[in-house]
Amino acid sequence: MTPRRLAVQALLHQEQAGYANLVLDAELKKCAPPLAARDAAFAARIFYTVLEYLPLLDYRLTRFSKKPLRALDAPVRAILRAGLAQALYMQVPLPAAVNESVKLTKAMGKTSAAGMVNAVLRRAAALPVQESDFPDPLQRLEIWYCLSRQVAQLLYAQYGAEAFALAAAFRQRPALAVRVNTLRTTDEELAQALQAEGHTVAPGPWPHALLVDFHGSPAAGAAFAAGHYHVQGLASQFAALCVQVRPGQRVLDLCAAPGGKSLTLAQQMQNTGCLVSGEAVPARVPLLQKAFGRCGVTCAQAVQNDATIPNAALGKFDRVLCDVPCSGLGIIAKKPDIRYKNLDGIGELCAIQQKILQNGADSLAENGRLVYSTCTVHWQENQAQIETFLQNNPGFHVVPPEINFPGAQADAFGTLFLPHKTGTDGFFVAILEKLST
Repeated sequence: MTPRRLAVQALLHQEQAGYANLVLDAELKKCAPPLAARDAAFAARIFYTVLEYLPLLDYRLTRFSKKPLRALDAPVRAILRAGLAQALYMQVPLPAAVNESVKLTKAMGKTSAAGMVNAVLRRAAALPVQESDFPDPLQRLEIWYCLSRQVAQLLYAQYGAEAFALAAAFRQRPALAVRVNTLRTTDEELAQALQAEGHTVAPGPWPHALLVDFHGSPAAGAAFAAGHYHVQGLASQFAALCVQVRPGQRVLDLCAAPGGKSLTLAQQMQNTGCLVSGEAVPARVPLLQKAFGRCGVTCAQAVQNDATIPNAALGKFDRVLCDVPCSGLGIIAKKPDIRYKNLDGIGELCAIQQKILQNGADSLAENGRLVYSTCTVHWQENQAQIETFLQNNPGFHVVPPEINFPGAQADAFGTLFLPHKTGTDGFFVAILEKLST
C-alpha cells in the first residue's frame, strides 16, 4: 500500500460521509503491513489538503474534464483531486504528481482513464486562478475560500466583508499550545524537557501555558507519558481560567470529554475539593479517566451524564462549566470537513445548548459562577444564547473576564475569539453570576 493509494481510499470513504479524522484513522488501521510514520504523514497531508481545497480543486478540474466530475468513476475523481492538491499545495513537482497519479489510476484498475488523468492534471495545474475571479461574495467564499453554501451565507450575513479575513484565517493552523501540569512540574522544567526532546518552546500569554512547535506527535514523548502537560488551545484555556476555581471547591464540568478543560480545572484546584466531569457518551468516559490517571488527578471523577437532562443527584456546585456541543465553526483550521457542514439542524442544536446552560445554572450554589463556552463564531450559538438565558433568568448577569487576550472582542454578552484577530481557534466565552440579593 502506497501513501497516495491510502489517501485516495480515504477520500473515497469520506465521500460516503463520516468524520475526516475517523475516516483516515480507519484506513490507516486497515493497512497491512502498517505504513511507516513518514508515509502515513504524507497520506494524511494529501487527504486533508484535498478536503481543505476541494471546491477550488473541482473548479479547476471541471474546466478540462469532458464529463462532469460527479459522472466520473469515484476512484478517478479522487485521484484527480489528490494529484492536483499535491501539485498546487504540497510542493510536489507537477511531473511527479502527474506520473504518480497515472500509475495509481492503472493500479486501481482504471487503465482506460490514465490518459485523461494525465491531460486533465497538467492543464488544471496550469490554469491561472485568483481571488478576483469571483466577484460575487458568496461564490468567493464558496470556491476561493472553500466553504459550503450554508456556511458561506452564515458568515457573510453575520460578518459582511470581514468574512473573507475570517475565512482566510481558517487556512492558518493556530500555534499549538499546551497546559503545564502544575501538579507534577513547573513551566521552566517542562520547557527544558520539551526542548531536550527536540521541540521548540515559547512562553504563552499567561502562566502555565506554553507554545510548542512539536517535531512529531504532541502525545509521543516522555514528558507527555509522564503527565507533565496536556494539549489545549489558548482559547480553550481562557474558558477554563474564566471559571476561576479555587482549592477545595465543588466544581462541575458538564460536557467534559476529552478532558482538557477538566485537567486545567483540577490543576487550578490544586487537586483538592471535588470536580465532577460529566460526559453523555459512555464510551468517552474512559478517555476522561485515562487523562486523569496520566496527569495524577485524584480530585476528579468522570461520570456518564446527559447534560440536557436535569440531575439533582449531582448536588450543588460552586463553579459550573458548560462547554456545550456546537457547530464547530471556530475550528475549521483543525477540522476541514466542517467547511462543508450542513446547518439545517442548527435550531435543534441551539435548543440543546440552552438546556445544558439552564441545567448548569440550576446546579449552581449561591454566590457561584457559571461559564458558557463554544468553539464556534456563530452569533446564534453564542451571544444570542446568553441573551435568551438572561431573559429567562433575571437573577444572573454577565461578568467581565479577569484575564484579557489580545484581539478578543468583549461585549455585553461575553468574549468572542475570531481567528483572524486572535490567531487562535474561534471561540466564545460568557461568565455568568447570580446577582446579590
